[in-house]
Amino acid sequence: EAGVIVEPEFLDEAALAVPSVALQQVRLEVGRIGAITLGMLQDVGPALMNRNMKHVEDIARRDDEVDILEAAILAYLGKIRKGLLTDQESHELQGLMMATDNIENLADVIETDIVALARKSADMKPVSSDETREILVALYTTVTRAVELAVQAVRDNDQRAAESVQLLKDTIRNQSENLLARKATRLGADDPDYLNLVRLHMAYIAQMRRIYTLAKRIAKVALPPVL
Repeated sequence: EAGVIVEPEFLDEAALAVPSVALQQVRLEVGRIGAITLGMLQDVGPALMNRNMKHVEDIARRDDEVDILEAAILAYLGKIRKGLLTDQESHELQGLMMATDNIENLADVIETDIVALARKSADMKPVSSDETREILVALYTTVTRAVELAVQAVRDNDQRAAESVQLLKDTIRNQSENLLARKATRLGADDPDYLNLVRLHMAYIAQMRRIYTLAKRIAKVALPPVL
């Protein structure tokens, strides 16, 4: 409707008569907020590189869409819970509730913490080496891929995609440690600009790891209990 920020597309009241169908509708809506969050992450990288603060602020505003849809999903799940559910359906409902919460948390990290890093970087001199920038981009690319797979896993109930998220753990750890090792070699440098840059990069690594942790939690919903 005109003037409305965003509305659910898949939360059909008629589907509530059949819990298995209603849960599938929730899965599609969760995929939708996952796509919004993934889009925020995909767009914030280039905005950071280009120091385009207007674009960064526009990206942060999309978190409002995620918050609105999260509330609608949780309310719909509450209606499903009132029906007669099998054990499998109850387990699926709890998983979708957890996935929704973690996607919203991920969007908050982008809206609050990544945007804060962008504001700090906008005031700093661009002193990163080409090699450091390549490592930063590689870590960002891997984490973005993890979020993409996590959204696919919960939306499509895709166990392979969920497993792939878990398997990125070593890659992300190695990329993070490689970047930290480069920073450590010059920590004694008497250069305040460089020390500020080190702090920024360490905060960036921490947020990328945090996003990956949330991606793992989202994807875990689609994994068999044995895994």
